[in-house]
Amino acid sequence: MPEYLEMRYQIASKWSMIEHFVIDDGMGSPAFDVRGNLGLSQHLTMRDGSGQEVAHIRKHLMTTKHDIEIGGQKVAEIHHAGFFGDRYEVNSSYGPITARGHFDGWNYEIHQQGRPIAKVSREMAWREKFLVDIDDNFSQAFILCVVLAIDAIHHEREQEQDRGGGGMFGGNFP
Repeated sequence: MPEYLEMRYQIASKWSMIEHFVIDDGMGSPAFDVRGNLGLSQHLTMRDGSGQEVAHIRKHLMTTKHDIEIGGQKVAEIHHAGFFGDRYEVNSSYGPITARGHFDGWNYEIHQQGRPIAKVSREMAWREKFLVDIDDNFSQAFILCVVLAIDAIHHEREQEQDRGGGGMFGGNFP
């Protein structure tokens, strides 16, 4: 792993199936508390260890696009790009960001202007989890929200394809 990626977080493999989960730091201690459900309530709220809200993810109605809000302000919109392959684009106040890789297996990188700023990978252990390594120079909460939104969009697109659809309408996930 590149040495500029210094902060590590762990996310449980089935986070989207529940309405409350914790994102741990690389040592297994709780770092962020997340509540909500992008399928049912159309939003997630992320809080830090002191209970302060640090970010909010909202799903657009009738599309798979998601917004990230920090401090009550919209800072990004995430969407799937292209017809084939796995690529996501993030239009953000931090500048354009892209994610490419293998999203089914949670093995992908997030780049800004061609430079990797985060890496997401699956760790097989007693309990499957996903690791997110983030460049210290970026908002940790923001990048974690990008990862959660990408997973939600990817999951929703898979469900739509399983139903035989391919359109933009419908497709909430559990």
